Order: sequence, then structure tokens, then C-alpha cells
Amino acid sequence: MGKGKKFTIGLLVSGIMDTFTVSVCQGVMKAAREAGMRLVIFPGKYLDRDLTQRKEILYEYQYNTIFSYAQKENVDAILVSASTIGCFTTIESIQNMLSRYAGIPCVLLASKIDGYVSVNFDNNSGIKEAMDYLIHELNCRKFGMIGGPDSNTDAYERKMAFLQCLEENNIPFREENFADGILSRCAPDLYRKFLDKNPDIEAVFCVNDDTAVGLYEVLKEYKITPGKQIKIFGYDNILLATKLKPALSSVWADPVEMGEAALEMATQMLRGQEVQSRIIPTKFIRRDSFGKKMIKSGGDDYKRLDRNYIDIYFEDIFYRYQNIEDDGDFVRIRNDFRVLMENLIVIYEETDPKEEILEETLRSLDNFLEHRALDYADIEHLIEHIEKIDDLIKVKHHGYIFSPLYHRIILAIDQRYGEISDTQEEKNYEMKLFVKDIMDFEKGTDQSYMVLLEHLNWLGIQNAYIYTFESPVLHLHKEEIVLPEELYLKAMLKAGEVQGILATSQKVKTADMFSNKYMEGDDLPKVLFPLFSNEMMYGVFLCDMTEKLFENGDFLVNQMSSAMKMIDLLRINNMIQRQLEESLITLKENNIVLDTLSKSDVLTGILNRRGFYDAAEKFMAQGKENGYRMLVSYVDMNNLKIINDRYGHDEGDFSIKKIGELLTTAVGKNGIVGRIGGDEFALIMSYEEEKDFVKEIYASFREFNETSSKPYNITVSAGTSTILAQQDISLKEALTLADERLYEEKQHRLKTVAKNNAEG
Repeated sequence: MGKGKKFTIGLLVSGIMDTFTVSVCQGVMKAAREAGMRLVIFPGKYLDRDLTQRKEILYEYQYNTIFSYAQKENVDAILVSASTIGCFTTIESIQNMLSRYAGIPCVLLASKIDGYVSVNFDNNSGIKEAMDYLIHELNCRKFGMIGGPDSNTDAYERKMAFLQCLEENNIPFREENFADGILSRCAPDLYRKFLDKNPDIEAVFCVNDDTAVGLYEVLKEYKITPGKQIKIFGYDNILLATKLKPALSSVWADPVEMGEAALEMATQMLRGQEVQSRIIPTKFIRRDSFGKKMIKSGGDDYKRLDRNYIDIYFEDIFYRYQNIEDDGDFVRIRNDFRVLMENLIVIYEETDPKEEILEETLRSLDNFLEHRALDYADIEHLIEHIEKIDDLIKVKHHGYIFSPLYHRIILAIDQRYGEISDTQEEKNYEMKLFVKDIMDFEKGTDQSYMVLLEHLNWLGIQNAYIYTFESPVLHLHKEEIVLPEELYLKAMLKAGEVQGILATSQKVKTADMFSNKYMEGDDLPKVLFPLFSNEMMYGVFLCDMTEKLFENGDFLVNQMSSAMKMIDLLRINNMIQRQLEESLITLKENNIVLDTLSKSDVLTGILNRRGFYDAAEKFMAQGKENGYRMLVSYVDMNNLKIINDRYGHDEGDFSIKKIGELLTTAVGKNGIVGRIGGDEFALIMSYEEEKDFVKEIYASFREFNETSSKPYNITVSAGTSTILAQQDISLKEALTLADERLYEEKQHRLKTVAKNNAEG
């Protein structure tokens, strides 16, 4: 680790779509940017999860192969969410996984394992606060808990904190009062069994909010309303907690802060500093799942109208974002809140509030809402704050009603929900377009990989890299994956521009896959996804980690993987066709007459693939020897399928023959023409004069179509490359360059047609 080296940090997590992981990633990304470090996120799934019960996750094990790419050769330190990755397995299995990274500085997130430094939540204070409220304020005595596996550090500690609170208050607790959950809402049978065993339960602690979401659904079946017949609280305080009906009480633990702390600890380890494990504080957030709380004036509520407490109440309402002071919108929101509160305090203090101060207060509210305050706020806390202030003002001024304030907030909330709905509709449309566009290729060639990168704008991705294995790998469940020393970089998206990679330059060492010549200048946080179909693995996809990927990561993997499978099938099909052609040719090689015929295309009479390559190699060698400048061209018919479908295959055959004739005429005695596929032609010719051969080709087809009696036009697209006598390039490489130009030409043609259609 030389002086001035830019470190690469690996973050190993269980997917990127659950709320906890999203927040952790955001915290690590923020800290990595500030520290000037590269970040690669490795979103596997879960170790040893039973995949046989649900068809949709049967091949989820392929995601865990991603963890193997984090090696000491390509990452300098790793952050591991070990307890979530290992929530379905034993501590021994987790330790076995971590042993793969021996020699790499490692920080665990929300996990405690001997021999590793970690950053964890305080799993006692927030739970104790919630339990004390239930016991002493709401007089609850019959408690239950839905927990998680003991191998999960948080699940175990939360269970212990819960049991300790009961013990301290002499509240009995039986075995049937506890259920071993799976940290997920997807366990309705478990929740039903729990409720059936505990018909008189008064309060339930769910080990996390996602578990509470699942319990809510089952309670609805049982016609039990949280906050009335039963009290519920969870842990994590995810955004969905505020949207449940009724809103879920929860323990707030900030995963963003955890991510920032973990990155800081890894940085210290890389600098050779001694690092101690850390604890992140938590606090209890009371909501309606504990029952409606009466709003009453007096006591501490008067502090809401005390200038010394403005910032304290701001942090209570905007606690989720207390660590993002560098966000411009959030800074403005804090300032606008202070101005709004100053105006409300003036209204309260004045003996007879004037109309001017009311108008000024409403203006300050508009400014507050304009800067996306509702995107950041705990809405329930904000409304409660305004309601209590309104109540205090009414009491002070004998019924003075300040309803416009409350009214505008409600309208703003309604408007925001409308914007979210519109955004969702737009997202659904973009997803449909992406599914269609990503399959817009016809061949199993390297150029097809470029299509996969052309439609990622809707996800905010500006940089992406497709790495494949030399050939697809069969990987079965519970089988160790052995990574190759080299991968093949087929195509990349760099600063929004798609680029193909020549076959001779595609090899990249696996150890260099996150830092190589192709990635120079690209230091944005990255995420690595597997590309697979069932048991077959094709490679990996490395791209920018954007906010939209947190919602659409699995969708992107599914679509990219389907496209990779299709490219491979087309490649195999092409290979089989070539093998069949070569087999037929081999059968004819013993006969001199048939040998000549085997090099000719039966339909057009010009050279076939084999004949063209043999003749072109000789022509190219002779041209270099004589110092000729040569032109190689790849020509593809544009509309064969349309002609076949509309006018029959005889007309399609006529079109193919006519292309052979026109190309042969254009080349004349200066070169060689061959039909190398169904609607694909290639040519090589001496090219001494400075002229546009492609334009001449297009002109010859245009002239034919103008005089033809056929009800259709015959058109082609052509790509060319020039070979200089002194240039060290093979025929295959020259044709590859021509094929890439052909791809660009077809794309340009499609855009032109689309534009003309739109204008017409």
C-alpha cells in the first residue's frame, strides 16, 4: 500500500433492496466519497437458506458467488454485514465465510464475532424505553415477541434486552410467548401460530419492522387492530413504519451512521491505527400502534414555543437525516423551520396578532415546504408538532384559529403523494421500454453486448462494464465456485458512451477488474451483480451504484441475465450452423470438382464463407506484398425477413442473388466478394483512390430499386475498415472492425428512419 494509493473498499451485504441495507450503503457511499476511496458493493443474498420452498428463489444461491470476487488482490479492506448474510445459518458457517478474507482488514456491521472489530446498535436503550412506556404508561402485563435466529447478533441482543425488561418488572414470560422468526414479513403461518398460542396477548415486540409488517397483515385476518386490542412495536424505524395503518411504533437506529462509522474504522485500519468496536445509539419513536395519544397543552408542550428548543424539536421531526448537513436542501429546510417557528412564537407572544404576521408565517411555511421538507420529515411528528402549537395558540388567544397552517401542510402531503404516483407510472413505462430495448439484437456476437448498455439512463447509470467467462460455467447449489484468473470485458459504458472492446484486447485479470486501464477516471461507487440463468453463469456486471438501483437491482439482474442467455444461444446456434457447413464441406473435399463447388455459394454463385476466407487471405497477403492499400467491408441486408414474410422465400432468394450481383459489379476485378451467412456478405478489394465506396454501393442499390418492378426495395448496410500495407492486422481483425462500423451504421439508419417517421 504505497503512499498516495487510492484504496478500494468492498461492502458485502445481503442484497441491496431492504431498508437496512439501503441505508447502510448510503452511509458507506457518503463516507467513501468524503475519504476519496473507491467503493464496490457486493450484494449477495443469504448463506444456507432453504431454497426449495419457493420457486422464485430457487437459484438465489448464484448471488452468493459475488462474494468470491472480493479478494485481497482487488480490495484493500472489507465491510461485512455478516449477521444479515448469515441470518439463516450458524455462527460456524459465518466464520467459515469470513475466513476466506484472511489478511484483509475487516469491519463487521451489526454483527459481533470474536476476533473482529464491529459497529453495532445499542440494542438496549431504545427497547427499554419502549417497554417502560408499555408497562408504566399503558399498564401492559402480557407480552410476546417475534424474534430472529440467535446467529444474528441484533436478533439475539434484542431478545435479551426484551427479556431483561420483563424480569426487572417481575412480568412472567412463557416459552409460547416467543416465536423464532426469519427477520422477514414472509412468514404468515408463523404469525398465525403465534397468535393462536397467545389469544390474550396485550403487546408484541417484533425484532424488526419488516416482521411487524407481516404481523399486521395477519392481524387484519384476525380482525385485530394494532393500537386498540393489541400494542405493537418494531425496530429499525423504516419509512414504511410511518405509512402502516396505524403507524408503527419503532426503535430508531440509524444505519446511515453505522455505514459511515464502518468506513471510518476501515480507513483507520488501513492507516495502521488501532481500532475499537463502536456502538450506535438508538431511541424509541412512539406512534399509533400504541394507541392514540391525546394532544394536550401544558407541561413540556410549552417548550415548542421556546426559542431555545427550536433545534431540539427540529431534530425530533427530522431525526432520519441528522447526519446529512452537507445536503443543500436539508440545510435550507433547517433554516426555513427556524424562520417558521420564530413567526409562530411571535404570534403566540403578541397580545393581538396582526394580519401581517399571519401572512408572513404562511410565506415562511411555503418556503419550508418548497425545499422538499416532506421528503425528509417524520410526517406524524411534524403534524403532531403543528397541532400542539395550534392548540397552545388557541388557549392563549381564546380560540384564535390558525387553521391555514395545518391546511397547507395537508394539501402539500396530498400533492406529494400525487407526485409519487406519477413517478411510479413513469417508472413502470421506463421498465417496459427497457425490457423491449435490451433484447434488440439479432446475433450472438460481441457487438450484441453493446446493446445491453445502451438503455441504462433511466437508472442513472453512466459507467458500466460487462465481464464474461471464456465460456458459460455450470454452477450447482452448494458447489464451490472457482473464479478464473482472467475475465473478458465485452463492452463498457463510459461517461454515458457505449464502447465495444476488440477481441484481442478483452482479457482482464480478475485481480484488476475494479481498477484497470478501461476504468481510468471512473471512481464512482460501484456494485457488482452476477449474470446467470438457472444453473448457468455467464459472468458479472459492474456498474455505478445509483439510488434507483436500490429499488431495481434484482430487476436489472434478471433482464441482463436473460439477454446474456439469448446472446449465448445465438452464438451456439451460429457455431452449430458453421459446424454443419464445415461438415458438408469436409464430405466434399475428396473430390476436386466438389472442392471447387464447396467454395461457392449455391444460391448466388459467388464464394461462400470458406471460399471467401481462403481467397481473401491470399488476396490480402499479395496486396501487402505489393504495397496496396486495401478495403475490407462487411455488408448486411436490411429487410430480408420482411420480404420473406410478405412476398415469400422465392423473392427473398431473388434479393440475396441481386445483392451478390451488385456487390460483384461494384468490386469488379479489384477484389473478392463472398456470402458468409444468410443475409451477410463480405468483400476485400484494392483501394488506391480516395473515394467513398459505401456511398457507391448505396447508389447502385438505389438505382436498381428505382427501375425495379418489384413491390419492395432491396437495401443493405455496410461497414468498412482500411488496411495499409505496413499495418500488422489479420483478416479476422479487419472484418471485426468492419462489423463494428456496420453496427454503428445500422443504429444510425434506425434513428434516421425513426426521426423521418416522427416528422412525417
